[in-house]
Amino acid sequence: LVRDLSSKLDKKVELVLTGRDTELDRTVVDALGDPLVHLVRNSLDHGIESPEARAAAGKPETATLEIAARHAGGNVEISVSDDGRGIDPAAVARKALDRGLIGPEQLESFDMRMAIETLFAAGFSTAEVTSDISGRGVGMDAVRTTIRELGGEVVLNSTPGQGTVALIRLPLTLAIMSTLLVEAASRPFAIPLDRVERTLRIADHVVRSVAGRAMLVERDNVFPLVE
Repeated sequence: LVRDLSSKLDKKVELVLTGRDTELDRTVVDALGDPLVHLVRNSLDHGIESPEARAAAGKPETATLEIAARHAGGNVEISVSDDGRGIDPAAVARKALDRGLIGPEQLESFDMRMAIETLFAAGFSTAEVTSDISGRGVGMDAVRTTIRELGGEVVLNSTPGQGTVALIRLPLTLAIMSTLLVEAASRPFAIPLDRVERTLRIADHVVRSVAGRAMLVERDNVFPLVE
């Protein structure tokens, strides 16, 4: 992918792979394909400059794109980093203004943090024209959605003129997960423990009917009961 895209974009790019022996659940690996392809496309199209622009900025003409994987506790971290131009908050702000995502009064205060969050907006792209590489409306929001469905998270860090790092943090396995087993209507359900805030016994609390709905009354809170 890197070889083909760099040739198509007339850019010189060296791909560095780190942590090839990092093991990951097959389910996670299969789902990682599309997000990684998108991040690589982003780096090559938006991040990495042309050889001429890099030379003018005092950089080596050949850019470096690194894909790295490593274990971190019960997670695996996969990063896609480049030494390109980085994210330009002003350019993102202008696009966001055109799209109606921000108002003119927000232009001056638009910083890197706001730029990164805007890049995750649905369908947002900084591409001027639509091509087979970018500008197709399938943006960072699709990457974030896929990663979150796997129980992970993706974050961006960027330094203008120096490059961008996209970090994906995922659980090591989706096959083994601590859950709370419950039964409803004679069917068993497993609820991931990290989604459980607390458990309580219904018989120990007051249940009232509010507007025709069963509500659990607990201290100062009232919760709807779901059949």
